[in-house]
Amino acid sequence: MSYLEVPRLHFSGIFIANPSTINNDRQNYDPAITDPSPGWNSNGNHYWQFKNCTVRSAVDATGKLLKATTDDPLIGAAVASTDSPSPAKLVDLDTDQQMVSEVWGLQVKVAISATDYFIGRFRVAPFDDIWGRLQNADPNAGDVAAGAYYQSVLDLVSWSDTTSSPLLQALKQASPAALSIKFVVDRFQGSSDQPDFTQGRIVGTIGPQWADEPPHFVIGRLLRPHIFDKTHAAPSSPLNYAPTRVDAIRKRLLLDLGNSIPTTQSGAPPKLGKLQAAIIPANAPPVILGNIDYSQNAYETSACIQEFSLTDEQVGQIAKNPVGVVQVTPAKGGNPASTAVLLQENPAGAYANVTQFVYRMNPGDVVGVELIATQFGAPAANQTITLKYETSQFSPANNKPRTALTFPASVKTGHDGRAAFCMTAGDPGNPRKFIDGQVYGVRFSWAKDNDPQFPRDPNKFISVRVFDSYDKAPTWENLQPILQQYAKLYPFMVGKMNIADLPTIQSNIQALQRVLNMPINDPRYMPVTRDMSRDKRQLLIEWLNLGAPGPAS
Repeated sequence: MSYLEVPRLHFSGIFIANPSTINNDRQNYDPAITDPSPGWNSNGNHYWQFKNCTVRSAVDATGKLLKATTDDPLIGAAVASTDSPSPAKLVDLDTDQQMVSEVWGLQVKVAISATDYFIGRFRVAPFDDIWGRLQNADPNAGDVAAGAYYQSVLDLVSWSDTTSSPLLQALKQASPAALSIKFVVDRFQGSSDQPDFTQGRIVGTIGPQWADEPPHFVIGRLLRPHIFDKTHAAPSSPLNYAPTRVDAIRKRLLLDLGNSIPTTQSGAPPKLGKLQAAIIPANAPPVILGNIDYSQNAYETSACIQEFSLTDEQVGQIAKNPVGVVQVTPAKGGNPASTAVLLQENPAGAYANVTQFVYRMNPGDVVGVELIATQFGAPAANQTITLKYETSQFSPANNKPRTALTFPASVKTGHDGRAAFCMTAGDPGNPRKFIDGQVYGVRFSWAKDNDPQFPRDPNKFISVRVFDSYDKAPTWENLQPILQQYAKLYPFMVGKMNIADLPTIQSNIQALQRVLNMPINDPRYMPVTRDMSRDKRQLLIEWLNLGAPGPAS
């Protein structure tokens, strides 16, 4: 199950993302740069928070849409980041890979009242599928033009003793320990002279989660933008990638266009005419399943997730034919009506993804990666998936030395469409000098998913930060350059405690020991950027345990 299943709830509101930006410029890592380029938010505290978010609608176990408190008292409930024991943190993986920024330490609470609620811990997740969502955006518009989503799991869910909401009762019964959550973000304001600086729009969905369900994507089917001309000379579809899934028991197609429909300056969608969900046989007209409501109201009340009923015949058709979104143009001025496919699955129905796609590793670490392949939503058994270094999304300075991240050349899926492989980290040997470690990309490819008119999502690859070894004595001389770099890159830290000043450190040894020894997924973990290697962090802890001695001479 996933957020697309029933029962589910939809919410919308505002999000706050306040990262620091000096570390976005790799030149700022050089100690010779004493006046670093500040970026757009040099003193950011990395907080990630929900603001003024409420439940706007819900869908019960029968598929009925609930839109008012008379339908269920859950409608209008507050959806909040608890900021407990500290606000969640938003951080990049690496200065050379800023396209998988992760939220750490988020706790989400949905509350009808002080005694009627549930709370869950958001499993760390990066944003995915970022794209230029704003149509006709100014080339210098920055993040305000982008859209992306986060999909993850709410773990360790706790529920109030009683609830007045039938939907929450059903959700608890279906999935008591964990819930699936997805939220789409866009319209982020990065201009400090605006009153909504560091804020943006958010819509989201929470539904049931099963243990064998991947946490960060829908195990089902992926619709892709149609490239109308194989030479790419003609414009492609205005729509972005969209997950979909068939509920064979309820005979429904579940379609999520939340991060697929573009927007205009007002936040509303552009006029795209009539859009319809359809089954698209290879040599026959589309089988229309229903009209798509892609209005701004649909986006903000249901995250642009819709269901379409299927007949018994259509259930059979959809099991072996692609699903898509078509644009219908009525007859006008003597021109006949026409239908254009804007989104469609790969014609073979092939889709592969990994259950985790961002990793931090240290020399000697070995991590297991799980990959899932489906065809028309069913497990794809005995399929060979090739693995190679991803170069198109990284600079020539990355992905080397290759000996510091190794993995097999290919992997084969089992009867359940799943495959596992290991990535092993070595010591990069400090190839980027003043930047710790190296960043790598690993692309997974499937020969059945190679149609140029319905291409693979370029965002689907694994990103890995491999840190350097650091074998030095726990002395101030060895730690001062490390702490000085942090003080320069993250000045908000200095505002709380000058971590480059020896007397300040010596006066706060216990506080530093406490945050350095916290689990990495705790929002109070230091450093909040999660970019200090295991060896350097351990060296700092050892030095603090010695009383933070000063220079030897």
